[in-house]
Amino acid sequence: MKTGTAPILIFATFSIVGFVALPVSAAKSPAMEACSKQWDDMKSAGKTGGKTWPSFWSDCSKDFAAKNTTEAAAPEKPAKAEKATPKKAVTSVRNEDDNGSSAQQKKDCDARWDANKTKTGAHGWHDYFQFMSRCI
Repeated sequence: MKTGTAPILIFATFSIVGFVALPVSAAKSPAMEACSKQWDDMKSAGKTGGKTWPSFWSDCSKDFAAKNTTEAAAPEKPAKAEKATPKKAVTSVRNEDDNGSSAQQKKDCDARWDANKTKTGAHGWHDYFQFMSRCI
């Protein structure tokens, strides 16, 4: 029995140390710090206007992000746009008009999906869209 208590004691000690050190290692974002200070000021002045912290935080964080955009965030947006460009090129090749043949094609693919679903056990939206993108 004595050997069984040592691992429990060690685990408990590390757990306590971990929980104590957690607030020190957890960093607040600049938005959280600014909004928390603003909320505390409003709360102490009694000017919250019936708002709750979650609703205030939602508005404040959006305002903070709009006012404090950094130059580091700007290069990320063009990178995302570059990734979207090839996808648009691929989808623009397809004929996406909604004429009678495309409706019939979808019905045929739906029938094939039902057969494929029972045969392979596929389910869910992800599998459905994957199948339909190959079928159409």
